[in-house]
Amino acid sequence: MGNAGIQYTNALTEGPDGLEATFTVNVLANHLFVRLLQDRFAAPARIVITVSDTHFGDFKHNMGMVPGPAWKSPDALARTGAFPEPDTTSAGRTAYSTSKLAAIYLVHEYARRLPAGIDAVAYNPGFVPGTGLTRNAGPVSRFAMRRILPVMALTPLATSRDAAGRYLADVVLGTTRAPTGSYVDRGRTARSSEESYDERREGELWEAAERFTAA
Repeated sequence: MGNAGIQYTNALTEGPDGLEATFTVNVLANHLFVRLLQDRFAAPARIVITVSDTHFGDFKHNMGMVPGPAWKSPDALARTGAFPEPDTTSAGRTAYSTSKLAAIYLVHEYARRLPAGIDAVAYNPGFVPGTGLTRNAGPVSRFAMRRILPVMALTPLATSRDAAGRYLADVVLGTTRAPTGSYVDRGRTARSSEESYDERREGELWEAAERFTAA
């Protein structure tokens, strides 16, 4: 289960390897994890990568809280300053939504490349307030995420942490039926954004991820 996720208040934060940290954690870390364990998977098996409906980039899916993805070449996305005004929260959130689009691309590529019986699924828990996702945000945003926005979990606009965990367990255990390459929105398979189906981008990202994570 790949559950790595981070969101910064800028697009300038570097990881220890000099690559942009959002892309490193949300995309490359999951890819490295899958590739290192690939020879240990025995069919039937299921790999679940946590993604986000922010990849849709519309008000319906994230209430305007996160800008939509702004796709660029993987080599550009892996470097700091890939988005306009890179020192702003908006750029940091754009890096986040773009990284989640990238994660879906890799799931599609895993579905093509992994042996039969080793399934790869993208899981979207929806907006889950009360987590540490915004721990790098300012004090007002952190307070709202931890103390105010959890109330939204009582509505269809958000998912409680407990519910997100149950949905995830159902995906991992196969209770939620999802063929390899699927996008699971909470408790059901669904279609991800139209932009998320692009074999050229998927192939380019695979090749770049392989380069960036090579030993």
